[in-house]
Amino acid sequence: MTSRRFTAQRGYSLIELLIVVVIAGVLATLAYPSYAAQLNKGRRTDAISALYQVQQAQERWRANHSRYTDDLALLGLSAAVPDRYRLSISTASADGYTATATAQWPDGACTTLSLGLQGGQVVHGASGSASPRLCWNR
Repeated sequence: MTSRRFTAQRGYSLIELLIVVVIAGVLATLAYPSYAAQLNKGRRTDAISALYQVQQAQERWRANHSRYTDDLALLGLSAAVPDRYRLSISTASADGYTATATAQWPDGACTTLSLGLQGGQVVHGASGSASPRLCWNR
């Protein structure tokens, strides 16, 4: 009589692997919206930083000239914020200006961010589905 010894097989069954893949998929589905929100918040921070750079450059320019300028090149700044936002300056006068950062990627919450000086007051603005306060992280 010959006896066969069955040895325990090592490894995972197909069902165990499928369960792990399903769990990983559910966790990824739950985590992605939070990840995307944090990514958008970081991109907005880049735009806010660029707008503050415009504000500082405008004040330096105004100290040497009789008015603010609407030309970013004269301020020594680029119109692009690492391919995420496009900067522009409008309504530049002796009394104020408005600098705008427009999103170049789908950000429905904060499509544009604006920073201006009107009547001696700094004005923060935003357009999109979120409030300006949320867009400016205030």
